[in-house]
Amino acid sequence: MLGKLLKHELRATSATMLPIFGVMLLVSAMVNVGARLMDGRDLPNVVGVVFALIIVLFVVGLMSIGIVTVFMMVRRFRDNLLRDEGYIMHTLPVSVHAQVWSKVIVSAMWYALAGITMVLSIFIVSLDVNTVKAVGDFIDAALEGIIKEKHVAEILAEIMGILILLSLVMSLSFDAALSIGHSFAKRKMALSVLIFIGLLILSNIFTVAVADLGLVRMEPDYGGAYSQVGRSFVWEWRRICAYWAGILAVEGAVCYAITVFFLKRKLNLE
Repeated sequence: MLGKLLKHELRATSATMLPIFGVMLLVSAMVNVGARLMDGRDLPNVVGVVFALIIVLFVVGLMSIGIVTVFMMVRRFRDNLLRDEGYIMHTLPVSVHAQVWSKVIVSAMWYALAGITMVLSIFIVSLDVNTVKAVGDFIDAALEGIIKEKHVAEILAEIMGILILLSLVMSLSFDAALSIGHSFAKRKMALSVLIFIGLLILSNIFTVAVADLGLVRMEPDYGGAYSQVGRSFVWEWRRICAYWAGILAVEGAVCYAITVFFLKRKLNLE
């Protein structure tokens, strides 16, 4: 059943998110082409004005794409489970867990794609022969490092794992705040925002408290031997990754438990 929910959720959100990302990439390409056309050429003033407007649109889009993605996913969760649509969704023969996971997984995917779109947009704007060559050299060096040094591939995999976990926890944090806020009779969204801020503050306090326990040294100890630098770095990196993964896992579990509890026991669709 989770698979069917994921398919439905992807279909419902793709109609909005894909055009947004597509327009962003198209504007990036227009900026790149415009810059090439304007370079050293005496063009009419109207062309310069149009190009300036395209640049403004690109900057605004780049700054707001993350906010727009969060807004769209928050609205989707709220409208689908916490408002009128909830009367239908909560009568389906589907567990609350499956409903929450479908929202969390799809939201995390769009958050990740929003980040990728931002990076691609910047790359497209700066795209030229030198950029392509630099990227090619970087990829060659990265592949060579992965082949020669096993820990390079492991580090990249750990980075990807942390980013995926971060996207999931971010989605769960929004869902938990919405679930609590919409259990009240009035000012549901305002309360949801305040609750999210409170959860964020508690998260920071928890992170600092765990760090103060001294479970992870944030600065590697090389033991005075240069030959140990590589192994010490990898060891410390893994400890730091384990630290952040643990922090995120605890926060995600708490937010998930809150979301499920309020959807099951405190749901207020009025």
